[in-house]
Amino acid sequence: MKQPSIPAAQARNASLNPIALMTPQRYASLVSQRNTPKARMATLADVTPKARQGVTTIERIAEITIGTDPQLLIRRAVNLVSAGPLRDFLASVMAERDVNRVLTVLREDGPRLQRLPIERLRAAAQSGANATMLSPRIRETLYAAILISGIRLLLGQTVKHPYSSGDVIRSVVRDALRRLDAADEVQGQFLRNCLGWGNEDEMNEELVLDLRYCVGVAIEDLAESMALARRHPG
Repeated sequence: MKQPSIPAAQARNASLNPIALMTPQRYASLVSQRNTPKARMATLADVTPKARQGVTTIERIAEITIGTDPQLLIRRAVNLVSAGPLRDFLASVMAERDVNRVLTVLREDGPRLQRLPIERLRAAAQSGANATMLSPRIRETLYAAILISGIRLLLGQTVKHPYSSGDVIRSVVRDALRRLDAADEVQGQFLRNCLGWGNEDEMNEELVLDLRYCVGVAIEDLAESMALARRHPG
């Protein structure tokens, strides 16, 4: 097959580099080719060559990140939201000591190679938010609601009677939610609705019901993936 000219190859690489920078944890090369001190390893499954020359389809990717600062992973999750009051809200909540701990500590009964809770939670929130065909502002609010609900799930594993995970998460987000209300009251109320904390007369609106359903499905998937990891240690 004819090799592309040097100018053509440079132009192609220039167009691919921004894409690679936007997805720094995805790799299609072998681990042995990325054997650096802080390598990130990706296990590729179901790589099926097609009959057409030079075409390979990667159908599934299971990724394990090694050597990345957990606080950087938290900042990446927060920065998926546009700069503004909602991002500030998430940054404030995730900086809370107990929240930060449950997001960055690996389970002792988990597999030998496991994803940090923040990675699992970020992936669940992204999938849930991107599954809708709504406006970017609503998708970001849905993303934030899934993150908060996931943090509630994680905190619930550390809560003892007579307290509940609901009591704990409301206490954790109270001050940050007040600041969000002061900066953007509409988005603050919409976030409350997505979390099921809104006014009773708004909770039965069709859009709110749909978004709460999306949050519920995302958290069910997150809980199932966490349970699966505990049942099948590496």
